[in-house]
Amino acid sequence: MKSRRPLTSDVMFLSPSTWLLNLFLNNIWLAIALWAVLYCLDYIFTMTAARLYRGGAQRHYSFPEGIELNPFFRDDVAKIRKFSFRFFLILFFTAGLLLIAYELNVPEAFAVVWGMFVGIQLANHCRHIRNLVVFSYARQSAGVSGKIQYEHWFSLRLSSVDFFCFGALFLLLFLFWGNLFILGATLGCLSLALRHFIDSVKKRKLSPKDET
Repeated sequence: MKSRRPLTSDVMFLSPSTWLLNLFLNNIWLAIALWAVLYCLDYIFTMTAARLYRGGAQRHYSFPEGIELNPFFRDDVAKIRKFSFRFFLILFFTAGLLLIAYELNVPEAFAVVWGMFVGIQLANHCRHIRNLVVFSYARQSAGVSGKIQYEHWFSLRLSSVDFFCFGALFLLLFLFWGNLFILGATLGCLSLALRHFIDSVKKRKLSPKDET
């Protein structure tokens, strides 16, 4: 009986294609540009969600402390500012940080750091898209009735769960492929999940007791 040939990742059609990732990891300006595009989209999505919320979605959803979870940008989002000094501050600061990490000439470290920033943005964009869909329907009262209020600590807790799930997914991918970029995405999402969880615990302690 002919022995069965084992199927491994070395088989051509299963081999991971890394040329695109290598292109970014070896070109700092492309790496910064990709992150900057994702970061700009993050701001655009956030402001769009704020407009949808104010334009009618607030009839069904109430966020007493606003929809923005990052206190650094809360005032900008509340006022729906098209130009934000804070936005450009973080943009140039992070770009500089990535440039420094690249110039240290430790490719492994840069792959992890860049993966952290990009991974967080990818996870955040999925959350934005979901919120935009929900708010767009809620603005028209399509498929939504009644009104629900989200306390800020609860919004933080839900965000923590979301980022934990993305972190777990990236971790699983890392265990399969061992890619340092994916490891960075894992660390980025899990660290943000932990931060939001801790913030939610602190915020809940300062909030009035939940009614039963």
